[in-house]
Amino acid sequence: MSLYLAPMEGITTYVYRNALEKHYGGIDKYFTPFLTASHLKGRELREVHPDNNEGLKVVPQILTNDPELFITITEQLVELGYREVNLNLGCPSGTVVSKGRGAGFLDRTEELDGFLYEIYDKLVGKTKVSSKKNEHSGLKISVKTRIGMEFESEWEDILEIYKKYPISELIIHPRLRSDFYSGRVRMAAYNHAREVLGDSFPICYNGDITSVRSYLDKSEEIGFKPAVEQGSSCDAFMIGRGVIMNPELPGNIKNYSGESTGIDNRIDRMRLKAFLKDITEGYLVEMAGEKQVVMKMKELWTYLSMGLDIDKKQLKAIHKATHLSEYKSAVQMILY
Repeated sequence: MSLYLAPMEGITTYVYRNALEKHYGGIDKYFTPFLTASHLKGRELREVHPDNNEGLKVVPQILTNDPELFITITEQLVELGYREVNLNLGCPSGTVVSKGRGAGFLDRTEELDGFLYEIYDKLVGKTKVSSKKNEHSGLKISVKTRIGMEFESEWEDILEIYKKYPISELIIHPRLRSDFYSGRVRMAAYNHAREVLGDSFPICYNGDITSVRSYLDKSEEIGFKPAVEQGSSCDAFMIGRGVIMNPELPGNIKNYSGESTGIDNRIDRMRLKAFLKDITEGYLVEMAGEKQVVMKMKELWTYLSMGLDIDKKQLKAIHKATHLSEYKSAVQMILY
């Protein structure tokens, strides 16, 4: 069983990824926040540059509905040494969906089919619908998807499209775009994908894993047996908010032994302090000024506060900070 870190715009940057790996580990593959520009430069280039991701298994994620743009970005990533890229078909953001990208691509099945044909034909070759060989031998294209836009019935047609192509891994968040992140995940739709695609098709589960207990519950619902047992009907789990809320979660899951003590989700505050210190220092190098760094750390604390039992007044002190000294003072009150 492998654990992946989900891409979260503005949060799971290379600064965050390196600090997480150094202090906690437990992540087998890191997915970057999505790339959209035709020429990698500035922030996007820094995010994927090998020098900033040394020792990490990183997969760049691309957001587009233009096959030529996807190919252009991928070829630049190949030049940087990447051998896997990921297509975002799951983002539910209104600005993304309105342009027919992310989850907004899922109800345009003919266009989606044509898009996938072109990128796999030109970048991978030898698809089920083409015997053409390709110069990018060994390149993998994985897909992160939702199960439709508005109706669960859309999933059947989407799966029939996915079956045609050599998708290296299908990461499924079993919600509709209209669900956003609310309500229960639609586990029946996830399990149906396994039936349609077959056991040899690599799939990954994503959605609502915020604790060891929720990981165990989701594992049971999809028929996955933890490492202490034998057998599997799932290849990997992708976690986003759960890791941001508690960076110890991947290790807690990996170290689960089948005993109740393995469901402990407490956060070691001294370890967290060192983790946050490295992130803050990393952003001081990456960003133009300390006010930007403070804003970045506030965003992270929005999630961390959900995993820590802290007083609302203490959290308010962080969000009121405008200078680094004020931010550090507020964090000091929480972590000591």
